[in-house]
Amino acid sequence: MPKQPTPHEADDVTGGLTFPRPRDAQHVSALRYFYEVARGGSIRAASEGLNIAPSAISRQIGKLEEEVGEALFERRARGMVLTPAGQVYQVYVLDALMSLRRLHSEISELRGLKRGQVRVATIEGLVTSFLSRAVSDFRKELPGITFEVTITSADDVITRIQSGAADIGLAFNAPATSAIDYTRRIPDPVAAIMAPSYSLADKSHLSLRDVLQHPIAIPVQTFGIRNLLDHACREARLALSPALETNSIEALRSFARHGDGIAFLHSYAVENDLRSGALVAVDLRVPSLRIGTIDLCVLSERRLPVAAREFLDFLERRLPQT
Repeated sequence: MPKQPTPHEADDVTGGLTFPRPRDAQHVSALRYFYEVARGGSIRAASEGLNIAPSAISRQIGKLEEEVGEALFERRARGMVLTPAGQVYQVYVLDALMSLRRLHSEISELRGLKRGQVRVATIEGLVTSFLSRAVSDFRKELPGITFEVTITSADDVITRIQSGAADIGLAFNAPATSAIDYTRRIPDPVAAIMAPSYSLADKSHLSLRDVLQHPIAIPVQTFGIRNLLDHACREARLALSPALETNSIEALRSFARHGDGIAFLHSYAVENDLRSGALVAVDLRVPSLRIGTIDLCVLSERRLPVAAREFLDFLERRLPQT
C-alpha cells in the first residue's frame, strides 16, 4: 500500500499551504465561487455568471483566505488577479471540483440512471459536419445525457480543457501541449474550396500563387487554418489580400458557394457541401497546408466523468482510424 504523506510532507508539496478537503455544501460552493472569480477576473463577473450576490461571493472568498492563511487574490481597480498562493490554490480547487463531478457521475452509473452532462469545446467547422450528428445519434442510445457545446477557436478549445470548463475538445490543428492527450489526429489538409461553376473548379491541383490571383476568403488569425496559411505565405513570400476575412465558417462557405471566389478551408468544415456537390475542393500542393489535422482532445491524466467517457469512446469509434 502506498505510503501516505505526513502533514509536514504535504506542506512541502504545497509550499507550506494547508488545503482543507471539501467538507460540506457551503465549502463546495465557496470553491465554486473561487473558481468563477479566478476564471472571470472579478467578483462582478462571477456574480453575473452564478446569479449570486457579490457580497456573498466576497464573504466566501474571505473565509477561504482565512483558512489558507494567505491572500488568494490581489484586489485591483479593474478586477481580481491570483496571487502566487492563489495560483497554487486554483490547482487544488480544480482538482476538487472535477473529483466531485466525477463522483456524482459514477454514483449515478452505479444506480443505473444513465444521467450526466458532457461538455464539449469545438471549432465551428466541425459542428454541422460531424458533431451535431454524433450528439444526436448518441442521445438516441442514451437520452438521459445532456450536452453543453461551446463553439470557439482552436486555441481556446485547449484553454477550456485545461481549465476544466470542457471535458472533450474538437479542433483543427490544435496547439501541442503536454497537458493534453490527442486521442485522435485525423489528417485534413487545407484546400481551395469553390463553387462547381468557378473557373478553377476543374483543376486537379493548384499552387498558392494561382489561388491568390483570385478573390479569396480567409479565417481570422485565431483559427488553425489561418496559422497554416500565414506560414505558407511567409515561406512563399506571398502577400494575403483577402476579399473577406471572418471568424465565421458559414461566411467562408457562403462566399465560396455564391461563386464570389475561393475560400481556404479544411474538408471536414464543408463535408456536407462536398457530398451534395454544392462545393468542390481542389488540392493545394503546399506542404505546410497539408499538415492540418482534426484533433480529438482531453486533459492528460484526468479520469473523465462517466457520460463524457462514454461519449469520447463513441467519437473515437466514429472517427476514421489513422
